[in-house]
Amino acid sequence: MRQVLAVYEGLGDADARATVIAYEPVWAIGTGKVASPEQAREAHQVVRATLDRVVAPGAGASVAVLYGGSVTEQNAVALFAEPELDGGLVGGASLEAAKFWRICAAAR
Repeated sequence: MRQVLAVYEGLGDADARATVIAYEPVWAIGTGKVASPEQAREAHQVVRATLDRVVAPGAGASVAVLYGGSVTEQNAVALFAEPELDGGLVGGASLEAAKFWRICAAAR
């Protein structure tokens, strides 16, 4: 979580809580591979724990953490069912309105 440390270290509590983090596993970038819901949950828990340590206790629960690794209409329901995921940062799937609508519907 070097990136979280680098960005949030020294950032005030109020400023930190006004941010949003989008997480994508490095092995998923540009590959079309997606983390399992369990892998995404675990990664988001680490992000939140890091925020609690670096910013202030409870900061991790206050910051929206989005999953950004190849969210599709096929995997959106399972990903968004994970309570640690506050939503998704949708890439290529947002280029087709019908597919993007189905992803949005899964987030409801």
